[in-house]
Amino acid sequence: MKTSMHKRGNFLQRNQRVLSVSLLLATLAACQKNIDQKPVGIDSDEQVSTKSTSSGNIIWQEDAEGSSFINTLCTVQTATTYGITQSTNQVFNGTKSARFELRDTDPESHSGTRAEISFPTPTTNNFWYSYALYMPSAQYKDEAEDEVISQWHGGGGITPAISIRVSNGRLSMRTPDDARTDLGVIEKDKWHTYVYHIIHSSGSDGLIEIWKDGQKIVTRKGASMYAITGDFHLPNWKMGIYKSDWNGTKTTSTNLRVLYFDDIKYANATATYNQMLPVSKLVSTTPPATTQPSLPPTNTSISVSSFSLVDASTEKEVKTITDGSTISLSSLNLTKANIRAVTAGTIANVKLELSGAQSLTATDAAAPYALQGDDGKGNYFYGNWNPPALGKYTLKATPYDAKGVAGVSKTITFTFSK
Repeated sequence: MKTSMHKRGNFLQRNQRVLSVSLLLATLAACQKNIDQKPVGIDSDEQVSTKSTSSGNIIWQEDAEGSSFINTLCTVQTATTYGITQSTNQVFNGTKSARFELRDTDPESHSGTRAEISFPTPTTNNFWYSYALYMPSAQYKDEAEDEVISQWHGGGGITPAISIRVSNGRLSMRTPDDARTDLGVIEKDKWHTYVYHIIHSSGSDGLIEIWKDGQKIVTRKGASMYAITGDFHLPNWKMGIYKSDWNGTKTTSTNLRVLYFDDIKYANATATYNQMLPVSKLVSTTPPATTQPSLPPTNTSISVSSFSLVDASTEKEVKTITDGSTISLSSLNLTKANIRAVTAGTIANVKLELSGAQSLTATDAAAPYALQGDDGKGNYFYGNWNPPALGKYTLKATPYDAKGVAGVSKTITFTFSK
């Protein structure tokens, strides 16, 4: 049994070296940020590095190849010399990567147990973010208690507006409505690329798009931040490792988290997906057609059989949606709406893909499997369906088992009318 240990105070902060830098960015106001701590004690016994830019679409990028790691624009938030370092152990490009390490006995930094870098609060709301990620299985054991590896924090003293979390070997995204979107299993001991395009808004014009390994896995329209009022502001990006379950003297069943990041980019609204996509120059990311892996077999023991229309204001199912049906919102007195996928078999998650008058791609990892999400306690969310836009839609739902094998999917078309 692990013994709970009291954390030392933030003793490093008395001796930390503060660097002051100023960058004039195309989409950010001129800002001067202090670096809280310059990491030392790196794997290769040499000083770690940074590469930053203030011209073009790419505001800042880091490949850990230079001589003064992460010393401009962003703030380093770690209380240890090993928290954020340069490493030659795992590389996506070049000869080095950025290594993030967190232990349950680490002193807190910035009011939490974290090893993160934090970017300034922006002055505009449309940005791109990307990185290559490597999770070593030996130093990142699965457990139920989650931690954050990317977050967009808008202040206000509450949970970040958007956070990418790890739990039980899976990634999920938490959004302002407290909904969780499953992003799939993490294949450890292997590099993966992630690209994020976010229009930060508390209204219906908000947008979250996520690509993993070149495939789009999320398109979410609607509120992507809290309304700016009081202590709330436009969200600033933080990445690394933050585990609130280790704050104070708390512990969990694990005591170590190590992640490697490479080819990190932060860009303005005029950037493109192709500019942001990390591409390894070490190994081709597109194998020849003759060596493409075959698709996994279908698990016919799990299926989506039908769809139910849900009134999210009463938490009641209104009717079964049949293919080609027209749904009159006024006749049903329906404003806040959701759709549940009716399933059969032992299912790990369901991916729902909506296109038409409005579009949305979401993965729900717990029943009821709802397009707009739910809290798992009988309360359905409605997202931007308050009410849904009138028009024709196509909805596809695909179930997956615990091994990621797809079951029998179902696709319907339907129309929302007045």
